[in-house]
Amino acid sequence: MSAEHLGIYVHVPFCTGKCPYCSFDSRPATDGEIEAYVPAVSEEVRLRLDGDAAAGTVYFGGGTPTMLRPALLGELLRAIEVRLPLADDVEITVEANPESLTRDSLAELRRVGFNRLSIGAQSFDDEVLSTLGRRHDARRAREAVQDARGAGWENVSLDLIFGVPGQGQRQWRATLEQAMSLRAEHISTYCLTIEPGTEFHRRQLAGDLVGVGEETEAEMYAAARHMLLAAGYEHYEISNFALPGRRCRHNEKYWRDGDYVGLGAGAHSSVRGLRWANTACPGQYRAMVRRGVLPVAYVERLAARRRMDEGLILELRTVEGSCLAQLGARCGRDAVNEYRNHIEELVRAGLATMTGSRLALTERGMLLASEVGMRIMA
Repeated sequence: MSAEHLGIYVHVPFCTGKCPYCSFDSRPATDGEIEAYVPAVSEEVRLRLDGDAAAGTVYFGGGTPTMLRPALLGELLRAIEVRLPLADDVEITVEANPESLTRDSLAELRRVGFNRLSIGAQSFDDEVLSTLGRRHDARRAREAVQDARGAGWENVSLDLIFGVPGQGQRQWRATLEQAMSLRAEHISTYCLTIEPGTEFHRRQLAGDLVGVGEETEAEMYAAARHMLLAAGYEHYEISNFALPGRRCRHNEKYWRDGDYVGLGAGAHSSVRGLRWANTACPGQYRAMVRRGVLPVAYVERLAARRRMDEGLILELRTVEGSCLAQLGARCGRDAVNEYRNHIEELVRAGLATMTGSRLALTERGMLLASEVGMRIMA
């Protein structure tokens, strides 16, 4: 498989515990499981990667990747680099929770090769953090950023959540103010979504958890956009803001139908319309790679129209929108003509603008992006 222009994603499915709103593939783990996981992923790297071109981004997500010692994360980085040389300007991200970071570990993460840090702060309000079931307080979230600066990190991203039950506008604005005062290079603002199978979903069904309402969510989103733009951040994707030159290049691959390969239990991949996912069970994952078998749970070849639909929905998440001429050429379809009715409807409703062959959502369209996506898929 040619590896040119690939993004590499490494999934670490371990956490100290499950947050009540989390629907991601994560689980508690013993030290023995963590130690056994690293050689298994290294073996998948050997089985999977055979290209000789450079990768531009590597992203370690989870779970909580920093449950692995920095030396083990560095070991995985080296295994990737042996099979797939990294570009000179490679972006190498590691996700972390504030309580999983120390001054020493932050310095060591830099030493082994990471150059972008994504911290799951979620809020700088202790009441909101308690509702979310987080294991850190606001003080530790601030200290984590300050410790990162002391360790030489120059590219720090913060994840923040709004629309949390009981959260008010004042609390949300105060969290944004603190994030901006720390001058994080990148800020992601996610509206809380209650997913089936989570503790929050069970509490919602029981009537024990009441959301803030769509109107308040929209007001919070608008407040974040206004405040961050005023502070010099670029709004480049529905949920993401960055200082100039500090976009997350890895995530842009997802939104632009770029090729990426996922490594580790539960990791997903997409290469030129071919999509596959690894088995999510760490034990089964380890057993398969030990036998020299790629740990794939399913493979799917997207039909051209579906690939184009999904590509359009993802590209419309970005401020630049989608160049339909390029999208159609990539999928072997005439996107401008095939979406003509959708385009006219979206423009007429004030949800999108069309300039040449480029379709982009308006601010109101971004608030209703899920509805826009359903219209396109229909």
